[in-house]
Amino acid sequence: MPEMVGAAAQLERIFYILPKAAREGGATLAELSESLGVEANVVLKDLTQITARAYYQPAGSDDLLLEIEGDRVSLLTPAAFDRPVRLSMPEAVCLGLALRGRLAGRWGETASAEIEPAALRFLNCLETTLSTVPTEEVLARIEAADLRPDPTGIREILSLALEGREECRIQYLKPGDEAPEDRTLRPYAMVHAEGCWYLLAYCPLSEEVRTFRLDRVRDAQPTGERFPAPENFDPESHIQGGRVFRADQTMEVKVRYSPAVARWIAEKEAAEVSTDGSLTVTYQVADPHWIVRHVLQYGAEAEVLEPDEVRGWVRGVVVGMADVSPA
Repeated sequence: MPEMVGAAAQLERIFYILPKAAREGGATLAELSESLGVEANVVLKDLTQITARAYYQPAGSDDLLLEIEGDRVSLLTPAAFDRPVRLSMPEAVCLGLALRGRLAGRWGETASAEIEPAALRFLNCLETTLSTVPTEEVLARIEAADLRPDPTGIREILSLALEGREECRIQYLKPGDEAPEDRTLRPYAMVHAEGCWYLLAYCPLSEEVRTFRLDRVRDAQPTGERFPAPENFDPESHIQGGRVFRADQTMEVKVRYSPAVARWIAEKEAAEVSTDGSLTVTYQVADPHWIVRHVLQYGAEAEVLEPDEVRGWVRGVVVGMADVSPA
């Protein structure tokens, strides 16, 4: 069989290997390689990755004891791994929807007769638990989550650096710039707002906490330098109204919306449309980069009136898009 490659494939194999090895008597390399359709040396590499990441566990926690004797692999898991997995709200809702749809399809003719009753019991338990949470809270948590894959691996690198309190060197591309600039940061928190991930990090260059949009980070590498945990740092102080925001570092950005979209914007911003049908909104913005994306999504129906700096950013992005467009 062709070998499964890539990080996602390796994670899938590890999820198969761990419960097999945790059973009484473990499993042989031959059994694992045959079931996974890979060579035995690939399984050994996967086992190496598991043991190499043992230090990710919190200090004082029980270790995963992975033993390889001859051709047999055994895994002794601490008690914490015997407990059921705790699902996040989006995961619980997605799992419930998947089970409900699967049950509606009757699981297929080849499925075991024992699967459907067990799945139905689990689904009833799941839906009972979800029913105790207000619907508005469920929807808010789902909307706030971004479970899309991270193909570049940058989000994972920064997450690990954040957990380990390790400085990172990144290449960051600001709107309107032709090339990214190098920054060395101390990651403090990662937040999700308006459909994007943001890194809140202390920047030694500016000597303050700054906000960096992850989709503008072109590269990230840990430096190996550790830093102490910040005192009294509150990520919530950087988020207001679902937007990444810092109240003590603001600038006013004035945007005019054409009559074509003004009424819809007025409903969102609780503002009144002018007599000519247009709408002008003044935003208090800490990191005005989001305005660029916001304005561009409306095309010619939205225009930054001031300040000139933000107008220049929008103009630079538009010119850059025109340069790469096919002739």
